[in-house]
Amino acid sequence: MAFLVLSQWNDVASCCIFATVKTITMENVRTIAVIGASEERNFPILKELSERYHLLLFDDNQKALSQIHESLVAQNRHGVIEKMNCALNASWEADIIILSGFCVNDAAVVEKIKEVATAKIIIIMENDDDFTKSINRQLSFDLIFPHSKIVEIINVATDDNSEKEFLLEGHNSKALETVAGIFDRCGFTTFVSQFN
Repeated sequence: MAFLVLSQWNDVASCCIFATVKTITMENVRTIAVIGASEERNFPILKELSERYHLLLFDDNQKALSQIHESLVAQNRHGVIEKMNCALNASWEADIIILSGFCVNDAAVVEKIKEVATAKIIIIMENDDDFTKSINRQLSFDLIFPHSKIVEIINVATDDNSEKEFLLEGHNSKALETVAGIFDRCGFTTFVSQFN
């Protein structure tokens, strides 16, 4: 984006106007709602996301949510990290929604955010326990959110200390590309699997 900056120089004999063109690159900042934010296993991901994106955190467990929020703010004092009281409001304000932890299988929470998820990317953040419960739910998430783009993320790291490798699955190539880009910029390794 180019901005034209005009400066004047007044002289007794003449009046001159100088124009300088300054180019400023502006990144489209995304807001990400994390529904089920107290899931401790996702803290390394949230920490990286908080350095690049505006995060809206929601969890029914207010104590755990406060702890995660305080930890993220302590790690990144310049980030925009907000606690939200309502999953619906957090999802409505966000460009991208992450469903994590207990929320992956919480029908009431899913039903609430359904109202405001139209045309948004919804990331289903799988962990070991969640994966076994929702492995066959990709189709049902697509049916629940028919006008959203579902991307399922599964931690595939074999080393317990290394949670940097993720498998991304979904039907929408643009959504997969967007989520892979977000995770790659955060320093994670992604493998993409697109369903037909």
